[in-house]
Amino acid sequence: MCLPCGSVLDYRSAEQLLQSHADLWLTRLTGVDPKTYARVWPDVLNQADRVMRARLGEDTADGDETLHSLAMMLEMASRNAAEGNLCQATVPLAYCETLAQRL
Repeated sequence: MCLPCGSVLDYRSAEQLLQSHADLWLTRLTGVDPKTYARVWPDVLNQADRVMRARLGEDTADGDETLHSLAMMLEMASRNAAEGNLCQATVPLAYCETLAQRL
């Protein structure tokens, strides 16, 4: 099997990937705990998206590109999860994980 440079194979389930994101950065950044929503991931991501948008509304600092990028990717993940595609929701969350390290 030949893979392009930079390819990452992760054989965990979508639920495991989502929980990993929650453990690593999502709960810390938004305060949203998946247990509160019985790990119903569309609900978890929807609430995290709401929290992030509210945070952006309070943060009037111009040029906070990291938070704006996080919000955009989190909204995309929330939409994917709401459409029933948890695997696709993990893609923008991987980008968010990289961005969250800057905060």
